[in-house]
Amino acid sequence: MSEHTNIKRFKVSESWKDYEVLLEVNLDVLTPDRAAMINSYLSDDKTRLMDEDGDVIRVAIRMAGSTMIRIMLEQGGAGFTLTFKNIFGDNPGPSWTHDLHSTDGFGGFEADEKPYGWCGMRVIGADVDVPGFFEVELKELPAPKDD
Repeated sequence: MSEHTNIKRFKVSESWKDYEVLLEVNLDVLTPDRAAMINSYLSDDKTRLMDEDGDVIRVAIRMAGSTMIRIMLEQGGAGFTLTFKNIFGDNPGPSWTHDLHSTDGFGGFEADEKPYGWCGMRVIGADVDVPGFFEVELKELPAPKDD
């Protein structure tokens, strides 16, 4: 990391369920122009930009974190840090980063040749748990009335 002077880390979190994704961002790659392209890929770009006080870089990072939380929930959750190793001795960050890079609007997975891809971001940690049996409740509702 010493060769990159313009690397910053960000946490994108969803406060209601305590989901969080840690992103490392190469700001030499994620330029304002590139961030604007990411933001404009989906509708509501002006609203997102207003919500981040006109900072398009923050918009792109927040979009990436939100995207990763959704992907992780769809795939059963994730929990790891930069130093975590799975049973194969690998850190899952590059795999999740590949998922980000291959998501529409973030530059395509062919940019995986570089650790930060086209979008200038990589996933370095996460705490996203899907609800299990004990976290959900079952309630019977009244029978519908005939109209």
